[in-house]
Amino acid sequence: MRLTFFESIKQYVGFTDESSAALRAFHPIAKPFFGPIIDDFYDAIEAHPDASAAITGGQAQIERLKRTLVQWLETMLLGPHDEPYYEMRARIGRVHIRIALPQAFMFTAMDRIRVRLLDIVRERSAGGNFPDERRIATALHQVLDLELAIMLETYREDLVTKNRNAERLATIGQFAASIGHELRNPLGVMESSLFLLRQHLGPEAAGAHNVAKHLDRIGGEITRANKTIDDLLDLARNRPPHRQRTDVRTLVERTAATTLLPATVTVEVNAPPDLTVDVDPNQFQQVLVNLFINAGQAMNGSGRIFVEGAALPTGGTRLRVRDEGPGIPVEARYRIFEALFTTKAKGSGLGLALCRRILEAHGGTIDLEPSERGASFVLNLSSPEESVVSGTAVG
Repeated sequence: MRLTFFESIKQYVGFTDESSAALRAFHPIAKPFFGPIIDDFYDAIEAHPDASAAITGGQAQIERLKRTLVQWLETMLLGPHDEPYYEMRARIGRVHIRIALPQAFMFTAMDRIRVRLLDIVRERSAGGNFPDERRIATALHQVLDLELAIMLETYREDLVTKNRNAERLATIGQFAASIGHELRNPLGVMESSLFLLRQHLGPEAAGAHNVAKHLDRIGGEITRANKTIDDLLDLARNRPPHRQRTDVRTLVERTAATTLLPATVTVEVNAPPDLTVDVDPNQFQQVLVNLFINAGQAMNGSGRIFVEGAALPTGGTRLRVRDEGPGIPVEARYRIFEALFTTKAKGSGLGLALCRRILEAHGGTIDLEPSERGASFVLNLSSPEESVVSGTAVG
């Protein structure tokens, strides 16, 4: 049988059941030192400007991260070092990618943990009554190398995905440039003909149930086709944003009023009255339109969309757009921002790809966060003074 990635790298570094047993034996020895190890770890992060840029939630976030690191150390030593262990570590790697943590800091952070744990082994063996020193030291090197290999694999996956998206976007650009004009003309003719047909029939005949249903269906499909062309062209153009200071509440309310949402879908805004963002209002409105339309479709045309806004300690702004729908299937969560990927029967797979393109052009990020109900998207926007933006996990 073909080995999984994790089985393969375990075999390569020589990590066995005996290695796991050595780490479990070391756990009660190392546990009393977890506090100093973790304090040293985050003291180093706070002291380094580039590393601390990934911490946008202040001391409260650091305290949460410290508790997470305790769990990480516990799991690393106790195991079991199986496929669920690999998946859990891969999720951590994807968080590193989402917060734009440079790989250099991932390596050096892991080295700080390695040095502190090996110091414990050496101090324990100084009295000469620690016969397992070499076995435990070897197991520590092996498991930390596995951790690094898993993290690097997640970065590789992300690079492959970005390259695939770039290739798709290049194809989309060629496609949009070559046939966009040819499609606009017939759609324009259809739109004009539909208008003339309504005029010819008159209000009474055009308003009859069976007739109105088909006329509205034609109009809706023309609108959908035009939006697909607009999205294709916007993805291909990659226009730079023309930023201006924009009031969040006003922008959201204006977008909700102009988006073609059913009357049974409501948009509720929860943001400070003076909250503003430095964005291209037209481009950012397109992001909200796409998210609102997706949410309305996911809720089958009935439910609430919540938009929450808050200023970040770093000077940026975070918006959360969530709905009451069924949420996004687990198997699709890591692909939803890929161009041409869709889970909908009539979806184009362009809306969320365009959202990410616009956010990245603004120096920001958009991510799907875990939620108990519905889909929840987190948008992180930089302030004009920020040169680097980190989209940390919301919690």
